[in-house]
Amino acid sequence: MLHYHTFGPLGRLEHEARVATRLAPEALYPEVVAVGRDGEHAWLVTRRVPGIVLSAAWPWLTPDERRDAVHQAAAALRAVHRSPAQDLVPPCLLHGAPVLSRPALAAWLRTLGLPPAYERLLSAADVPSVMAHGDFHFNQILWHHGRVTALLDLEMSHVEAPDWDLGPFLTACLDPPQMVPERLGGTSRPEDYRDAPRWLWEAYPEMFASASLVDRLALYAAVLRSTELSADPRRCKEILDAALAWARALEPLLP
Repeated sequence: MLHYHTFGPLGRLEHEARVATRLAPEALYPEVVAVGRDGEHAWLVTRRVPGIVLSAAWPWLTPDERRDAVHQAAAALRAVHRSPAQDLVPPCLLHGAPVLSRPALAAWLRTLGLPPAYERLLSAADVPSVMAHGDFHFNQILWHHGRVTALLDLEMSHVEAPDWDLGPFLTACLDPPQMVPERLGGTSRPEDYRDAPRWLWEAYPEMFASASLVDRLALYAAVLRSTELSADPRRCKEILDAALAWARALEPLLP
């Protein structure tokens, strides 16, 4: 399989290849064949794995097959989280955001003199502990004949907490039409994903263990908007309020 750099800073595919060397087979990442760059062009070649993205298969699966798929994907994600790759830092996170720890962001935000109402959010800044996938959702999972065959796209993997990977997954469950391949049109309905968060909780309950999960998800969203925050601190409350609104929209999906 060929992955070609099309946007964002160079180095993301090389980072993915470095992370891949640290993964256990249970992470289901395909074997890396070659990685390189030529000027502004970069590529990553991995061994071909059978399957289609889970978002394409999902509308046609039975509830039991969907549950099995989520459980298998959760097992692969757990293996990623156990990898000794926390020292590897990607060039950027989602949307080109710089790699910034939650403790560092919270410390900077506190210097701005925010009202006490934001303290719960800022307190969700514990020390990261695992290699998070970075963009875990149905488009990164391959499905073939009743089994998950691969977990893809590690170019934004970085040290964080396990629940960092809940945000993209829950967002896909909340609004699946934005995540599915265009060829499926309107076949991906939110009601088809209603039980997916509960299935992920069954397979990986530690991801849901925090009592302040909504605040943590909001702070993760703020990390991804840190460029905007640093460019115009006057928008701080606006951006944090938007992050909290996004996290609260996900709350009904939590088991």
